[in-house]
Amino acid sequence: MIPFKDSQTSGPVPRVTIALIVVCLLALGWQLTLSGNASSSPELAAEHVSKRDQAAIELGAIPFRLTHPGSECGIGSEGIVCGEDGLVEAGGTIGTKIPDDLGQAPWWVTPLTATFLHADLLHVAITMLFLWIFGGAVERLIGGRRFLALYLLAAYAAAYAQSFLDPAATGPVIGAAGAVSGALGAYVVLRPRGRVVTLSLVPFLAGLLLVPALLLVVAWFGLQLIPGASNLASTDIASGGTAYLAHVGGFALGVAAGCLLLRRGRLRRGTPAAPGAVPAG
Repeated sequence: MIPFKDSQTSGPVPRVTIALIVVCLLALGWQLTLSGNASSSPELAAEHVSKRDQAAIELGAIPFRLTHPGSECGIGSEGIVCGEDGLVEAGGTIGTKIPDDLGQAPWWVTPLTATFLHADLLHVAITMLFLWIFGGAVERLIGGRRFLALYLLAAYAAAYAQSFLDPAATGPVIGAAGAVSGALGAYVVLRPRGRVVTLSLVPFLAGLLLVPALLLVVAWFGLQLIPGASNLASTDIASGGTAYLAHVGGFALGVAAGCLLLRRGRLRRGTPAAPGAVPAG
């Protein structure tokens, strides 16, 4: 079964959602131009760091950097090494030189830059599909500016939720799934009975079906348990795997924001949201 749009499509075109998808795809195109071979920097190449890994380290959200503002990271024989007062090899006393070509973005902006990087094509396809369905629906309900603010706040909430789980982690986390989880959380509050138009390829049930959106929200989190389909992943140079708590952090922020918007009546006039919702005047 392939979901492709919310059942309620009335309202303005979700321009912010479309813009976010376009930026993510442009970033993916840039990532694909980066070679999987060794970095052009001799120092990074000596540690078997590829150009793609270098980009992830420079722009990804590294938990250690987020929980230790002002810290630096370098590449040692054991992988990524981070510290505040000089870098040393894990378990040793030999200083680890920070490669001159490792131009890391400021720590406070990496939760944002990380949302535009993705691990692979399946990664970006699933994430953008859910952003289109749920992000577009939420944007129609609350407006483009509020949705953009929700998306960005969810990105930061996701990055810090994962960082507080393991503050010493040095593997960069990339992907838009934490921010997209924020859109899902808001959707659950604003349209708890929402349905999604889904194309069924199941024999005897082939065709278009209306599926409760809550089932897709459950499926979203279930996908994170499938190797290779996880939507917020570490890069090759890190330990790999999925940053599960990041999804939870983004989703929780979305639920909280949805409740706040609903309580204050900050919805577009005439939008089919939750029962009893009061549209803004």
